[in-house]
Amino acid sequence: MFKFAIGGTAAQIAALALLFRGVMGGTQTDLGLLLTFLGLQAVAALLLGFALYLLLPRRFRVPFGWTYAYLTLFCFLVPLGGVLVCLGSLLFAKLFPGRHDATGIASVTLPEFVTHLISRVTHGGGARLRAQLGNTRAPLPERMTALVAMQSMPARTSSPVLRELLADSTDDIRLLAYGMLDGAEKQLTQQILAELPRLEAADTPQARGEINKRLADLYWELIYQNLVQGDVYRYTASQVERYASAALETQPDNASLWYMRGRLALTRNAPSESREWLQRAESLGFPRDRVLPLLAEAAYLERDYAAVRKLMTAFDSPSPLPLVRPLLRYWQS
Repeated sequence: MFKFAIGGTAAQIAALALLFRGVMGGTQTDLGLLLTFLGLQAVAALLLGFALYLLLPRRFRVPFGWTYAYLTLFCFLVPLGGVLVCLGSLLFAKLFPGRHDATGIASVTLPEFVTHLISRVTHGGGARLRAQLGNTRAPLPERMTALVAMQSMPARTSSPVLRELLADSTDDIRLLAYGMLDGAEKQLTQQILAELPRLEAADTPQARGEINKRLADLYWELIYQNLVQGDVYRYTASQVERYASAALETQPDNASLWYMRGRLALTRNAPSESREWLQRAESLGFPRDRVLPLLAEAAYLERDYAAVRKLMTAFDSPSPLPLVRPLLRYWQS
């Protein structure tokens, strides 16, 4: 900032000195003198305008173009006086800050959820089961009953809860949770192992394409149901990509396979590929309300915020998912 201020001040002094010398020498009508003065004044305005911009509070620096252009033009049209007025305004604002009414604004603590009162809740079965399992003060038979009842819930919903219970202090809870997770994973793994010999024995491209699609679906279920993590997750994702790519060689119009590849591309931070494949899935008839949030996420990763707003504005599902609703309120406002 100081180098811009010093350079601008030097150019401003030179311009004023040149103008004063010309006026005192009676050559004020010389065109060359006038052009030289305007050139020095423009250089001084550019440097001083940027120095003043750096002195502004952060909230007044946006947008950069209009703010910097206004300060530069003001310094150019009002030699020396423009800088003094701006500096005086900044000094006055610093010494006499405005008073903002803070009535009604206060800091509050986060609410505390009382888990031992969960037995009084008569709605929200899934949430009630999760809360009862997390309440270590509840009787063991009640927690075991709640854990067994989770078997009726979708695996995608119950898997994160069961994984948390693997660190439970009660052996029975921990072992039962592990057994439920392991059983769900083994069920899919056995189906995968049964399909692999069929893939080796397939003798037509169409048959191989169907089995590749089946394998891609099974590996995808492991991911979708939250049954794999870490290195196993990365291996499973690579298998989905492998079999989905092979299946698309014989079924290029399969929208669900393009959708799988688009979602996996997002997880490995490849938004351009993701947008291409998701758009392909949508063009082949995949539900638009399931594709648009992922396209918006890919556009966000590419910092194409105008595209994000456009996509979220086009989202017109009558009953969006709970996780999507706050995003819609933000981007559609």
